[in-house]
Amino acid sequence: MEDVMFVLELIGAAAFAVSGAMVAIEKKADIFGVLFLAVTTALGGGVIRDVLLGWFPPRMFTSYAYVAIAVASALLVFLDACIRREHYRQNRDKLDSVVNVFDALGLGVFTVSGVQMAIDQYGMGNPFLLVLMGMTTGIGGGMLRDVLIDAMPKVLRKRIYAVASIVGAIGYYLLLRFGVDQTLSTIIITVLITALRILATVFKWNMPQAKL
Repeated sequence: MEDVMFVLELIGAAAFAVSGAMVAIEKKADIFGVLFLAVTTALGGGVIRDVLLGWFPPRMFTSYAYVAIAVASALLVFLDACIRREHYRQNRDKLDSVVNVFDALGLGVFTVSGVQMAIDQYGMGNPFLLVLMGMTTGIGGGMLRDVLIDAMPKVLRKRIYAVASIVGAIGYYLLLRFGVDQTLSTIIITVLITALRILATVFKWNMPQAKL
């Protein structure tokens, strides 16, 4: 299962890196800005989780595979944007949709990863901690990305972001509690969170707001 989780985390890191890189390009960042925002988006949630769980140094500083996959993904996006500049300019709406898909995939993978890391550290006895670590891992990188580009984080304003992560974290915990295989639980919840985020974007589902 550790190998499966490692592969899924690499996929999640790549997905978040792509979303971070595309946002940076849209904000007209230079190549360093693109790489920095991509790595922050990909690994920020995991770093916050590791610090909260007392793991020092955080894994991104000891396992270079995560940084490498994030940088490689961002470079591919940057090169593609340079080569197909006109295509990017003419299809901004479609690019937003692509960002949302990769963002949703990263959210699903890292929510499950966060819950599982907390289980490995503390067991199943504290569901609140497990759900909190899942949510923090899932939304942390995206929140840091939005703060760095001077935008209110998506998690605070639209498209059922943190709620999807919380629902998925609770679902993953319950599946394990009722004896469902860990690998199967991981796949089910990753797909569930990803699908929920994409559906929320397509149908513009939002949490209630006090509109003044």
